[in-house]
Amino acid sequence: MRRRLLLIVSSVLLLAACESYDCTLYNYVGCYGTFYQDDAMVSLNDTLTITAGQSGPVLLNKAVGTSKLNVPLSYWQEEDTLVLTVKGEYNLVQDTIWITKSNQVHYESPDCPTTLFHTIQGVRSTHEFIDSINIIRSSVNYEKTDNMQIHLFSATD
Repeated sequence: MRRRLLLIVSSVLLLAACESYDCTLYNYVGCYGTFYQDDAMVSLNDTLTITAGQSGPVLLNKAVGTSKLNVPLSYWQEEDTLVLTVKGEYNLVQDTIWITKSNQVHYESPDCPTTLFHTIQGVRSTHEFIDSINIIRSSVNYEKTDNMQIHLFSATD
């Protein structure tokens, strides 16, 4: 009887120790922003391409009618450079955004890959078509909410 009880207790403890942990494979750490003009959200009618730096990888390719952007941030750099190119039928304009940030390692389980969360510390641009950028949420993590409001120059300028 004692052996049976010991076997049952050890089996229960063994099963309790084995945990099936659901890794966040579908969660994405990205920086979200929305375009504004004259204090209203707008969609860009022209084609928008975003690259990481002047000759870096393409993060968004030829999006039309875009009102929001969603870009990944680098893992270990303290400042990311985003080049936004807007191409219309008769115009081509580029603006560069620099995002200064800190990086925090996010650990969930030994079974899951490590991800990095970020805290935006500052944002600046070259002001070619971007008037100003407001940080509305500095924490960049799994939440899919806006981190920045990107204000374009007024349509009457």
